[in-house]
Amino acid sequence: MPQQQPLRKPAWRAFWSLLCIQSINSLNEKGVQFILIALGIWLGRMLQYPLSVLIVVPFVLFSPVAGWISDRYCKTKLLRSMVLLQVVALVGIVAGLFMHSVATSVLFFSVFCVQAMFFSPAKKGLVKDMVGTQNIGFASGMLEISSLLALLVGQVGALWVVYELLRRWGENAGWEAAAWPCGACLFTALGVYALSLFLPCYPAQSTRPWKRSVLFEHLTQLRMLWTDPTLRYSEIGIGFFWFIAGVMMLIALQMAEEAQGIAATVGDTQHFMQILGQQKDSAMLIAWISGGSVSGGALASLLCRKSINMRLIIPGGIGIFLSCFALQLLPYGHPLFYAALAGAGFFASGYLVPLNALLQDHADDDRRGDVIAAGNLVDCALGILAVAVQLGMRAAGMDSRVQCVVLGSLALLITLYLTQKLRTAPTQGSQC
Repeated sequence: MPQQQPLRKPAWRAFWSLLCIQSINSLNEKGVQFILIALGIWLGRMLQYPLSVLIVVPFVLFSPVAGWISDRYCKTKLLRSMVLLQVVALVGIVAGLFMHSVATSVLFFSVFCVQAMFFSPAKKGLVKDMVGTQNIGFASGMLEISSLLALLVGQVGALWVVYELLRRWGENAGWEAAAWPCGACLFTALGVYALSLFLPCYPAQSTRPWKRSVLFEHLTQLRMLWTDPTLRYSEIGIGFFWFIAGVMMLIALQMAEEAQGIAATVGDTQHFMQILGQQKDSAMLIAWISGGSVSGGALASLLCRKSINMRLIIPGGIGIFLSCFALQLLPYGHPLFYAALAGAGFFASGYLVPLNALLQDHADDDRRGDVIAAGNLVDCALGILAVAVQLGMRAAGMDSRVQCVVLGSLALLITLYLTQKLRTAPTQGSQC
C-alpha cells in the first residue's frame, strides 16, 4: 500500500510548469519522428518502421534502470538532465539534416528515444509529490491529455509543415524542409530546459543501492506490478488503452489508403506529393481521434478533481464500442463519421484517466518509479502487439470498418472484466 504523506499545500505552480515541460518534450519527440518519416518518403525510404522500433526498444531494454534511478535519486534533477539530453539529441539531428546524413539523424533520434524513456518515470513520479493524493486524479489526467494534445500537434503539424515547405521551396528542398522545423524544436527545447531549472526538488524515497542485477530486473518489476491486484488491473486497463491507440492509428492510415487508392511509381514526383497528401489526410483522421481524446481526458480530469472516480470506466468502454460500431455504418468523410472518430478518442480517455491516477496513487512511494517503469514496459509490449494484430487483420482481408467493430467489441469485453475485478480490489481514495 502507498505510504501516507504528510499534508502539505499542493505546488500547483510547479505542476503547471511540469505540464508545460512534458508537453513540449512530447511535441518535439513526435514532431521530429514525423519530420523524419516525411523526409524518408522524399528519399524513397520507409523510415517509419525503424523509427517506431527505436521508440519502443529503450523501454524494453532499460526500464528497470529508469525505475531504479527515478526512485533512488531526485526526480527533478533526473528530469532536468533528460531535458538537457534532448537538447543534445536535437543538435545532432539538425546537424545530420544539414549534412544530408540520414544515418546521423536517425542515430541522434535514438538518443532522443533514450531520454524519453528516462523522462517518463521521473515526470509521472513527480505528480504525487507536487499535488498529493487528493488531487492526483485531476493532475494525472491533465498530464495525460496535455501529452496527447502535444502528440497530436507534433504529428499533424510536422506533416503539414514539411508538405507546405516543399510546395513553396520546390520538390528538391527535402533536406531543408526537414532541417528548419527540427531547428525550431531545438529552440523550444532550450526554453524548456530553462523552465526546468525552477522546478522544486523533492527527496528520493528509496535507499536501495545499485547492483548489476538491476539491469535484468524486468521480471522483478513485472512481478511487483502483477502481485498487487489493484496495480495489476489498473495496468491491464492502461495497457489496453495504448493497444487501442496503436490499432486505431493504423486503422486510420488504412482508412485513408482505402479511400484514396493511390498507386503510382515509387520515386516519381507526383507519387511523392500524392503519398504525402495521403499522410496529411491520415494525420487529420488521427487528429479527430486525438482531439476527442483531449476533450474526454479534460472532462474525466475534472470529474476526478476531488477523488479518483473509477465509475468512469464503464461509460468509457461502452462509448468506445458504440463509436467503433458507428464507424462501420457511416460513409467515409461524412460529418458523423468524423464525430464517431472523435467519440472513440473521447471515451477512451475517460476510460484511461482514473486508471492512470489509481496506478500512480496506489504504488508505494519508494517503488513508484519501478511500478511506472514496469507499466511502461507492458504498454510498449502491447504497442508491439497492436501492430501485429492490425497487420494480421489486414492480411486476413478485413477492411478498416470490420477492424473497428472487432476493436470495439474487445473494448467492451475488457471493460466488463476490469469493472468486475476492480470492484473487489482495494482502491483507497477512489470511488468505485
